[in-house]
Amino acid sequence: MILSSDGAFQVDHDKTAETSYAVALPIAKQKIPYTIWEQLIKPCAQRMVELMLGKVAERKISVTSLSNNTLQSRITEMSENIEKKLVKEKRNAPFGLFSIQLDKSTDVESCAQLLPFVRYVNNGNIKEEFLFCSALKTTKRASDILDKVSQFFETEKLSWGNLCGCCTDGALSMLRSSSGFQARVKPLVPDVKGVHCTIHRQTLATKTFPESFSAILNQVSESELSLVRNTFRRFAESGPDELHEELIDLQNNSSAKDVYEKRTIEEF
Repeated sequence: MILSSDGAFQVDHDKTAETSYAVALPIAKQKIPYTIWEQLIKPCAQRMVELMLGKVAERKISVTSLSNNTLQSRITEMSENIEKKLVKEKRNAPFGLFSIQLDKSTDVESCAQLLPFVRYVNNGNIKEEFLFCSALKTTKRASDILDKVSQFFETEKLSWGNLCGCCTDGALSMLRSSSGFQARVKPLVPDVKGVHCTIHRQTLATKTFPESFSAILNQVSESELSLVRNTFRRFAESGPDELHEELIDLQNNSSAKDVYEKRTIEEF
């Protein structure tokens, strides 16, 4: 707000816009409803400013309007700005080469979302970033996925010829030899390297464990696993305060570790 010649306050639109972006960013990061500004943040901010700085300062806060539509607009603008910077970095990569990794997820409304990630070289370092998110509104076939990626490439003026790698899970829509996504990319980029995600392979491997081993894993909860990972530290923290530091030092004592590593199980 700016004080005019007649003594009235006028809104400083630049400051108001800057404030709206500053509030929209943490709201987006925390993934909380947009209504929190009008329902909680603004009333609390007004009350705090009024108590600490007075009524005049409180009036400056009151003119900052962040409705649902305004917040959505601010978050969309920031998202588009990040996307533009990402695409620019990708274009400036050596030889313009990049690779993509694709996955699908389901949102709270049971709608399938396509989630591509991109990897490229930036200032001598390998950088991996989230590329975009797009809803698969009808089917989740390989042709639908290829259409979504092609539309993004066309919009951002990215060339299929610069694609050097493609990583997917083992779903039929991705890896089917004749009609999967990777098979459909091959005619567009004959030299592209197709990869089956290592994490997905490991997940599939766990399904072949013997029943006795699987039964044990199912009985062990995450909390019990955490106890196994750092039993000594938990024991030390639960001990007397005067012994706490000594026990931690003992755990970190390399010479003590060397002594006990040479002992056999039978000696204990």
